[in-house]
Order: sequence, then C-alpha cells, then structure tokens
Amino acid sequence: MKKACSEHSESNRTLIYLILIIIFHLSFWFAISSNLTIHPDEADHWVWSQHLSWGYFEHPPMIAFVIRFFTDIFGDRWYAIELCSQSMSLLTIIFLFILSKELFGPKAALLSVIITESMPMFFIGSTILTIDNIMIIFWIMTTYLFLKGLKEDKKGFLLLSGVTFGLGLMSKYTMILLPASMFLYLIFSPDHRSLLKRKEPYLSFLIGLIIFSPVIFWNAQNDWLSFKYQFTKGLTGGEKGGQFFFFIGSQFVILGPTMFPFFLYSLYKGFRDSWLKSSDPSTGWVPRNLQSSILYLSILASFPFLFFAFASFRSKYTDVAWSDVALIVGIILMSKVLIDIYRGMDIRRKIIVSSALFMPGFLLSGFLAIHSVKPFPFIPKNVDKSLEMFGWDEIGAEVEKAFNKYLPDEKRRYIISKEYQMAGSLSFYTPSHPIPYSFNKSFRNIWMKVEDIGKGSALMACAEKDENECVESAGKIFNEVKEVERMDVKRRGEVVRSVKMYICREIK
Repeated sequence: MKKACSEHSESNRTLIYLILIIIFHLSFWFAISSNLTIHPDEADHWVWSQHLSWGYFEHPPMIAFVIRFFTDIFGDRWYAIELCSQSMSLLTIIFLFILSKELFGPKAALLSVIITESMPMFFIGSTILTIDNIMIIFWIMTTYLFLKGLKEDKKGFLLLSGVTFGLGLMSKYTMILLPASMFLYLIFSPDHRSLLKRKEPYLSFLIGLIIFSPVIFWNAQNDWLSFKYQFTKGLTGGEKGGQFFFFIGSQFVILGPTMFPFFLYSLYKGFRDSWLKSSDPSTGWVPRNLQSSILYLSILASFPFLFFAFASFRSKYTDVAWSDVALIVGIILMSKVLIDIYRGMDIRRKIIVSSALFMPGFLLSGFLAIHSVKPFPFIPKNVDKSLEMFGWDEIGAEVEKAFNKYLPDEKRRYIISKEYQMAGSLSFYTPSHPIPYSFNKSFRNIWMKVEDIGKGSALMACAEKDENECVESAGKIFNEVKEVERMDVKRRGEVVRSVKMYICREIK
C-alpha cells in the first residue's frame, strides 16, 4: 500500500514538473518570437499552404496541410505560424514523455524531457516550424504503438502504427527508415523474431503505403520530381567524405558538446545491456523484460544515425538535423543510462554529473536566444543566422507601397526574386500576399509558370548583391525591367540587408 502511494505521489510530482517545463518553454519562445520575423523556410512552406497539392519539389505535403489548418483559424499572421510550431513542440514533448514513461517509469520520462530541452537542436529549433518537427511526432507515435503491439501482443496497436507511419511519410520521406529499423529489430530480437512470420507487420507497412499513395501518384505525374531531388541531394555528389566530418562535428553543436558523446555512449551501453545474458548482477545484468526494450531503442536510434553518417560520405549536401530521428529515440535510452549512472550517487556527485551534461547545451541555447533579440556586436554578419529572421516585415511593407504606387491596377500581383526564401518571405509579409516566383530552381514554383503573368507586370525584389544576376535573369523573360526603389534594413543602426525593387513588364 505504501509503495503504491509512493509511486502515485512520484507520478504526480513528475507531472507537475512536466507542466512547469512546458509553460516555461512556450512562454520563453513566444516572447522571443515576437521580436523576430518568421524564418524564410517557414514562409516558403506557408506559400505551399496557399497552393495545396499532394507533393512539392522537395517534400511531401503534410506541413502545408498543418499550416493551412492553423492559418484558416488564426489568419496569415506570424503568430499563427508560431502557434503551429510550438504546438508541434508540445506534442513532441508529450509523446516523448508517454513513451519514456511506458518503458522506464516517470523519472526517466521527466529526464527525457529535460535532456531534450538541453539540446540546442530542439530548444532553439522549436521556434522554427520545419518538416522534421511534424515528422518527429509521427515517428514517436509509431515507435510507441509498435512497441505496445509487441509487448501486449495486440494486433490493433500494430495496425495503428501503420496509420501513423503513413502520416509520417506524408511529412518527410525519411520516415521510411523507421520500419527498416523495426525490421532489423525483429531480426535480432529473440523475443519478437517470430513476428516476422505473422501478417501484422506487413499489413501495417501496407497501410502506411496506402496512406502515402497520393504522394506516389503525384510524383509519377510530375516526372518523379521530388523523389529524384531527394535521392540526388542526399546520396550523391560528395567527394572524399568531407561532408561526413561536417556532419559529425556539427552534432557537438546542435546537441551540445557533452550530450553528443553521451548519446554515443548510451548506444554502446544499450547494445551491451540488451545482449548481456549473465544472471550475475555484478556483471551489469539487465532483467530480461528490459532487454527487449533497450535493444528496440538501441536499433531504432543507431540505424538512422549510421545511415545518415554513411550518406554524408557520398553526399554533396549534408543537413545537420538529419540525426534528429535517431536522437528522439536515443534520448529515451539516454535517460535510462543516466538513471543507472545516478544510482548509488550522493547529491553532490549527481549535481556534478548533471552540470557537466546539461549546462553546456543550456548555455549555448541561452546565448543564441539572447543574441536573436539583443545581438552581440562581435558576431560577423556573414555568419549571423539570426539575420535570416529579421527585417522581412519592413521590406514587405515597402513592397506593398511599391505595388500601390507603380502597379495599382494589376488584378493579380506577383513578387519575383532570385531565391525562393526571399520570394516566399515577401509574399507572406506583403499585406496583399502577391504570388511568389523564384528564378533559381524555377521548377519549385509548381503553383505558377512565369508565362501566367502574360501581358501584365510583376514586382521584382532582390538583394543588392544579386542585382546584376536578377536583372539579367529578368531580362531574358520580360520586355522591360526598370529599377524603382531601394531600401536598407538596419539593426542597431547598422545596415544588415539592402534590397532593390524593379518593375518587370510583359513576357517576351
């Protein structure tokens, strides 16, 4: 009876701590975001949401559907995008907590959330709505449902995992690595290998593919545009493994200088514990009922990480966030390993270990958060990523004035730029929301062709450094390209972005 009361009390305390962490996280990032504009990639995805499709040049459509849901309710405002982003963060924290608690109890669940918040990738990254933010939710849900199906031998959970797998594929193609990891687990798990002879895992995979099938059909109708881009981007063109060292080195930044080595140690410890057969506790023996869960997490965390590490050897492009799908599961394993480390320690040693693990990540996140609203003068402009989220509202207001002044009678407004990031940002922040078009990767503009402008006119906005290239590109398309405005965006009195505007008339 006392034990049950103690467990109930511990569970309640953990829930209170979780709520406090969530309140702090949401309050902190709403305060920070109110001083920034949305990221250009978010603006680009908002453009997608204005032109719904079953596929886009780079990714499947889920992020467009989600943004459209929020903007239909809250309007095309920055806070609608931020609400969307933080809602995804909230769901990630909640589902991560549930999965960790299911496996290792409330202490590990709370520790998983704290580990997540200590990583700059998640804490800082949560303020930007990305494709990965949405996919990770379905990754955790699929991991949880499949595990429930294994532990309780219930077909329903296994089939439901197929639904969340399909929704994950609708978010990002990387989701295909999860069933591949699960298949590896079934091969190596002595407790669940027999499931390979049953139909449920294959039905689950089929359900996911059926949900994903509209994206397949869209690609088939568009010369496999998105599939080919992702394959060539992620698996070809690299030389001498240069991207590999960048990929590995970047993990020390996005996870924290101490948390990344601890992630690797946790993978080693997870495989070691899951295969340890000795019944002698002095050897580090792990109860049989935990061995399967630890092996499950170890494989689901290691396979995607190794896959992308290998891909970085061959790729001409590496995204530092490729590892997030491995880490979101690895975090739970890390919480279990850390609890084992804490066991038997006095409070002083726990504080030392916790400080060494958590403080570097928290300090780095705090530094970046402060800089985004109160910039440090010693950071050069050419490496200052916070500038990507600054000044777009000012430029959008000037673009609106230019439209009203020079093109007041145009029934449809078009904003043209060299890069899709600028075109999308100005489409979002210009009150009349002109249709965006970018010269670079023009095949991205699936919502329009430049010929749609016809005898009409468009406004072109380009960074001053790109003016020659922009004018040359526009001159190949339009009969007239005329500069009409120029503006500077300043932060703390220093010019951080210069933009020129041109009127482009009549397609050749």
